[in-house]
This record gives sequence, C-alpha cells and structure tokens, in this order.
Amino acid sequence: MWLFITMIACDHGDYGLARDGGADGVVPLIELDPMTVDLGAHAEGETATATVTIHNRGETPLELSNVYIDGNSAFTLLSEWPESILPSTHAEVEVAFTASSNRQSAYLTVESNAPADPVISATLKGEGLYPALRVLPDPYYMGSAEPSCPKSGQVEIVNAGTADLEVQSLVLVGAGFEIEAEIEFPFTLAPEASVPVSLGFLGSEPGSVEATLYATSDDPAGVRQTPVKLTVEEPPVEASDYFVQPGGPYDATDIFVYVDQSGSMGDDQARLASNFQDFADTLDALLLDWQLMVSTADSGCHNGDILSPYVADANAQFTAAVRGGGGNDTEAGLTIAREALETAGGSGCNAGFLRDEAKTMAVLVSDEPEQSRDSWSTMVDSILDLAPLTSVVAIVGPVPGGCSTAAPGTGYVEAATATGGDSLSICETDWGTYFQGIASLASEAPKDRLVLSWTPNLSTLEVTIDGEPTYAWTYDPATNAVIFSTIPEVGARVEATYHVQSDCD
Repeated sequence: MWLFITMIACDHGDYGLARDGGADGVVPLIELDPMTVDLGAHAEGETATATVTIHNRGETPLELSNVYIDGNSAFTLLSEWPESILPSTHAEVEVAFTASSNRQSAYLTVESNAPADPVISATLKGEGLYPALRVLPDPYYMGSAEPSCPKSGQVEIVNAGTADLEVQSLVLVGAGFEIEAEIEFPFTLAPEASVPVSLGFLGSEPGSVEATLYATSDDPAGVRQTPVKLTVEEPPVEASDYFVQPGGPYDATDIFVYVDQSGSMGDDQARLASNFQDFADTLDALLLDWQLMVSTADSGCHNGDILSPYVADANAQFTAAVRGGGGNDTEAGLTIAREALETAGGSGCNAGFLRDEAKTMAVLVSDEPEQSRDSWSTMVDSILDLAPLTSVVAIVGPVPGGCSTAAPGTGYVEAATATGGDSLSICETDWGTYFQGIASLASEAPKDRLVLSWTPNLSTLEVTIDGEPTYAWTYDPATNAVIFSTIPEVGARVEATYHVQSDCD
C-alpha cells in the first residue's frame, strides 16, 4: 500500500500534564482541511485523487483510532494513517475517486481522542462525465383546446449532462397527438445544448386528454417518459394569464421548504412528496447547482440531510422530511423560515445552507393563514436581512375566498408578492407544473413576452404590471404572445386579461 503521510512539527516543548487528553483542561483539537473535497468530473472509469489534511490545533498529542471512507465504493483511501499527531503538526491522507456515470458522494471519517470532535467527517464529491436527457417542461401541460380545433405546443429536449448526448428517437403516443416537425435521427446535443420540438393536437370531445413522449438516447438512465396533458373545453368568455418576472439566471439555488404539520395537511404532504423527483430532474435539467432542506420544527433546523444531486436517497429523505412533525409554530411558516435562515450561518444547525450569490427560495405550504406573532411584513424584512436574494413561493389557499379544503393564505400571499415570488393554489390536485415555475425563478432571465392561453380578441386585450395598465407592448399572432418594448422589472407581476376569440373561426 502506498504511504502518503506528512508530519510537520512547529514546537517540541513540554506539553504539560495533559498527555492523557485533558486532565487539566489542555486537550488535542482536530481540524480537517478541506471539509468538502470536490474531485471534479471525469470520464467513466478514470480516477482522480485529492489530499485531506488532519491538523492537531491543540496542545497535547492527537491519538487517531480510525480513519475510513463511508458511503460509496467509488471513493477509496490510498494512505495509511498515523496513530498520533503531535501538537501544532498535521498529517495528510490521500483519497481517490473512480468516476461512474452519475454524481457520487461519501465521507472521510476520522475517529480520535479530541473531546470536542471525537468523530469528524469531510464530505467527498465526484462526478462522471455522462449525457443526461431532459424534457422541459416535464410533465408538459399544453393548456386548453377547443373541441375539434387544433392546438400546438412546444417542449425542449435538453442535454443536462456533461458529455455529448445522442438522441435516437422521439415518439409521442396518445390519441390525437403528434410531433409536428420532421426530425432526422439520430442527432447529437452538446452539454447544455437544447432543441425545440413542436407538438400538435387535434381536438376531441371535452375532457382531459393525455399522451406520453418517449425519448430514447444514450443517457445511462434509459428511455425518458414525459407526460403530456391537455384539457379540451369550450373557451371561456374572458381569460387571464400572468407571470412573475424572474431575476436569473443564477448558477446556484438554495431551496428551503416549510410544510404545515396540521392534521388536515396529510394529502398535501403526500402531493408535495410525489412531485419531488420531477422537481429535482427539472433543477438538474436547468443546470442549477441546487441544495434543498425541509424544516417543520420551531427551531428551523432541517429534517434529515440537506439534499443535493449528490444525495443518493434524496427522494426517500424528502418524503420523510415533509412529515417531520411540528411544534407551536406549525402554522407560522414565516417564523420557521426566518429561524431556518438565521441558523444557516456560523455554527448553527443549518450551517452551510446559504451560499454567496445563490438564489434563495422559500417554498411555504399551508392550508391556513400565516400565523406568526409579528406581521408578515416584519417577518419578510427579517428574512431579507438574512438572505437578500430570497423569493417566497406560497402554496396556499387562494385569496380572498380559499376553497373547500383550505382557508385563504393571507400573509403568505403578501410575502410572495413582496419578494417577487409566486402564489399557487393548494386546492389543485395536480402540482406538476408548479415546480417548473419555482425552478424558473432561479433559472430564467427576465422575460420580454407573455404567452397567452387562448387567442385574444385584440380590442379587449389589457395588460397590467403590478396592477397598473401598460401600453408598451405589441401582440404577435404567430406565437400568440404579448411582447414588451421595455422589459418589466424583476419581481413584477405581469398580467393580461382578454375576451377569447375562437381558434376555429
């Protein structure tokens, strides 16, 4: 076995009476440097190495009882380790990562006689270079179509991986659905590249209709199946569409999730959990460096691990976390959000969660009004002091009326509006499109257009920004979109209302 150990002594003086590790309060102090080791991205089968330094910052010898790697066989320990490290000296151990076709993580753990940290671990990360096919949005909701009238839509095929992706076929299976454009297969997408694919539907009888887009490629995950949904219905007399202006694109996002733990929230907790994998896939497809934590406790401390693409059982952990149990503040989501972000600094229980220049999103889910002791505006001010890039996304009862299963989410809705976030109805049964919108707050650049759900009667089309009428726009019939001559400010709510004109006319 190769031996990679370096010992450096700065002082060989008398260490006093505390050679036993603390008889008179003088003890060894252990420190690992770095605490997170990123071994990078490499072709499958290639090996990369890195060094972790074990420091003794104390005043008596540091006795090591074990040094090992736990969590993943892709990482190995190349070095032998010393039994003892003198004060003000250090030892180095070398670790190796053999790349495979996904993201991997493990822990380098050191057990010693350091009373403050008898067991301490450094996180090891590595990634294989691999192609990853994603379809955006996933699932894709094409909106509404009139009975017996055609409807068009578009998805993006994205290579979210780190190696070239070969797409071998795209097949859309569902009565009335078709891929409208001729595509020559196979074709290749470089990492981060994408290609639009137009989908069409010829209306049927009223009701909900579904199809599945099958995408075959050399992605190691295999064939990707994307649900495509559409509602066939008579058009309303009047319609409205809106978006909240994104502030991205950001390279990284830190996502905090609070879930009300009241007894009435069981179905909503299950609905949130069932959509997590789609949410994670969307974040990966958008090439976002993401991490996510769930808190339901008064302390704001995270349930389970802080999740990321490197956590292999993230889906199972998220499912458990959203049912983590509550306390006195279980219906005070802004209070828990504030506590969670406050403890993300220093040595708090959420240390390391907030990263510089990352977009922070607070996803708050409740079927009751916000019930913090302080006003929603005071709580929002506190949250923005801690994390200035925070946007609140409220999944709550609609204001002002609520619904049969949820009271109006007052307080939450105002917080979402004030932070440039969004308000989504907890009363809906299908949350699939919600998470695409949440991800867009971090991934999308500001928009210059609003795509409409129905064809408008132009004489009735009215556009507002934060409730104020604006006339700095034109209508593009080719894309059925309102296009702005001046891009609305980040966080602005942009809305269009109009009378609907039939597509069959």
